[in-house]
Amino acid sequence: MRLLPILPFILDYPFLRPAKFLAENIQRGMVFNAALERAEEILESLLKRGHYEFKPEDKPFYCSACDKVCRDACDRDAIAEDFLWDRCNLCGECFLRCDYSISPESYREMEIRAKVSVYSYIMMRSAISRAGEGVRRRFATSLARSYRHAMESDQSEILPEILASNFSIKIIKNESLWVHVSDYLKAASRIKSPEWKLVSRNLRRGYVELDALGFYRVVEERMRDAFFEPFTIEIEGLESLMNIVTEYELSRKAGRIEGVKDFDLFPPCMRKIVADLKDSANVPHTARFAITTFMLNVGYSVEEVLDLFRNAPDFDEEKARYQIEHIAGQRGAGKEYDVPSCSTMKTYHNCVSDCGVKHPMELYRRRLYEGRGRKAEGK
Repeated sequence: MRLLPILPFILDYPFLRPAKFLAENIQRGMVFNAALERAEEILESLLKRGHYEFKPEDKPFYCSACDKVCRDACDRDAIAEDFLWDRCNLCGECFLRCDYSISPESYREMEIRAKVSVYSYIMMRSAISRAGEGVRRRFATSLARSYRHAMESDQSEILPEILASNFSIKIIKNESLWVHVSDYLKAASRIKSPEWKLVSRNLRRGYVELDALGFYRVVEERMRDAFFEPFTIEIEGLESLMNIVTEYELSRKAGRIEGVKDFDLFPPCMRKIVADLKDSANVPHTARFAITTFMLNVGYSVEEVLDLFRNAPDFDEEKARYQIEHIAGQRGAGKEYDVPSCSTMKTYHNCVSDCGVKHPMELYRRRLYEGRGRKAEGK
């Protein structure tokens, strides 16, 4: 079975449909062990740090020194001279018919690496599917964002077409890249940045103009949905992955949110916002403003607040930094913003508990003083 020249794409993006040909018989052995080790590394990084650095490889679509063309093996005219990818569902059948005589050693090496990538992806999906909704959302958002960053550094000219086919996104690619308005709106409705409003875009004949980075942001939303969906494949021998998931779930329930100091002193409303951000939930702007002012007021730095927001699905470092610095009084007129009162928190549905106070800072200071008192008494 030959999967050239799609094999390098599967290696970097194991969620592509043709990857199914490499995952038909997952058995224990060298590849299984290597894949499990890779899955452990990726999953721990995704849950604890919210990202993993994938490094895409060079992917020439036509194999070097091959005198054949892949479109000759396609019975749908999808791989035509002008790449009519709207006809392609990336089934992979055409690539199975490839008979290019690459050296057996070279192909086998690439196939093994691709299998490790595919197996590790399936292992993670299998392990995370048994976790709670918050953990699964955290995984899906972190993995989708990590793959988007890999796509942004990928030099393949046809990667957008392959991704569009894989996720059934209608596109037109000429001097620009155009995404059908229905596909665009599915993603844009979740992205809070003003430039993603349809009125800010160039619309022509039902298609929205995007650059490559914008398109990969649309793909990120599709990936996030796909990675969050239930996964029915169960694999034995994933105890180490389940331990990583269980450890993260327990840390959430105990309130030990990595990277947030004095978390036990936070009022319930602020704890909820932090937990939602850590789980990569789409937190409203009013809640983001509240947690930013609160953390700045209790002594957190701009960098520490920024690190918390890295988990947001629509995180943009440059914009987030500007907004945090503005709230901290480091930009604009130099005004430092106050933490919203409890009545304001209730107005915007950000209050989650009746704490018997009128301001979140009042409860924080009370807990801070009580904690110091217990320490002084040796408790």
